[in-house]
Amino acid sequence: MAKKNDIAISVKDMTKEFTIYEDKAYFLKERLANLKRNKKTKHVVLKDINLDIKKGESVALIGVNGSGKSTLLKLLNKIIYPEKGTIEINGKISSMIELGAGFNTDFTGRENIYFNASMYGLGKKDVDPIIDQIIEFSELEEFIDVPVRTYS
Repeated sequence: MAKKNDIAISVKDMTKEFTIYEDKAYFLKERLANLKRNKKTKHVVLKDINLDIKKGESVALIGVNGSGKSTLLKLLNKIIYPEKGTIEINGKISSMIELGAGFNTDFTGRENIYFNASMYGLGKKDVDPIIDQIIEFSELEEFIDVPVRTYS
């Protein structure tokens, strides 16, 4: 068993659910008119999750659509909160939750590389020596200088 100070992320008995409204009203007038008819159900996305990730470990979340991967990342990043249980983070974490998250769609791929690097405190002089490796890793070599919104 790992020591407490060796744990970077600890999730204990965590449950997350969402309320699903069946009758969606788009205008205030519709909401008021349908006040009594608005049906809602609870949808449990994650139930009684327990997870310990040690410092220095790499973890991949794998699962079918709707299995709760993005929800867990949002919980870990405190974008949303659990109904039950605890999440303890020892240190600093960040994750790219959605494909395209953190990208400016009007910037080119190359401009996005520099922009995102600057958010981590890296300047052009830090990125220039490794830009070719980043572009190769992205597999977007021939499209790197076109706006991200044109990527499929």
